[in-house]
Amino acid sequence: MAQISARPAATTVVIRERNELLEILMLRRSVDAVAASGAYVFPGGGVDAADADVVARRLVHGLDPATADGRLELAHGALDYYCAALRELFEEAGILLAVDARGRPLSFDGAQLLAWRAELHDRRVGWADLLAREGLRLALGEMHYLAHWVTPDTRPRRFDTRFFVARAPTGQSVRVDGAEVTAHVWTSASAALRRFATEEWTLLVPTVHTLTVLAPMRRCEEVVRHADTSHVTRTQPREILREGRVVVVVPGEAGYDDEG
Repeated sequence: MAQISARPAATTVVIRERNELLEILMLRRSVDAVAASGAYVFPGGGVDAADADVVARRLVHGLDPATADGRLELAHGALDYYCAALRELFEEAGILLAVDARGRPLSFDGAQLLAWRAELHDRRVGWADLLAREGLRLALGEMHYLAHWVTPDTRPRRFDTRFFVARAPTGQSVRVDGAEVTAHVWTSASAALRRFATEEWTLLVPTVHTLTVLAPMRRCEEVVRHADTSHVTRTQPREILREGRVVVVVPGEAGYDDEG
């Protein structure tokens, strides 16, 4: 059987501090979703033409193409991943990381954000057209490259996903779309991992590993510093047969280097 190509994708780990605790935004996928149904995930999805359009029209701020390409170790097109991550964050969680045309911070009215998202959902306006009409630029400078995960070769739906981390913008509340995403929670990494361990939550392998990395951290500055000073390597799990069932292992774990 031919291997399925991995679709470019991007996700944003949104962080904040509350009561001296680092909290992470987790979204619950609809049980009817095609991918990761019922799982708790970070906001994200596939890179598409709308993201390339935003880049082509220079509706971004804080990061140039060459720097982005260098960070993601790509020959070209890295800004598309950054833009996809922020578009998906807005579509799924209603959070908009944007500045004005001169790069100045903005505050957004919650009702206005919902109205803009409804326009996008109903296809009354395109993403780039909305940004241009409102004089907005995606705040790519607020995003920090965190991880790179690729779906195992054996899966029928595969993604080549870049993980970013960003601080939650002041004054914005999470409003899930109610379709692909049905609920949200702000949680510490440790609490999320406990819910996974007790089988209260379903988490994907990259999510578990990302939360494990973040669990010892207590402040947003720690997370940002980690992202900015760490070299991101491409990680691709494998599915192997163990004791009569299929399990997912990552490089360094038992069975990963066994012949298939």
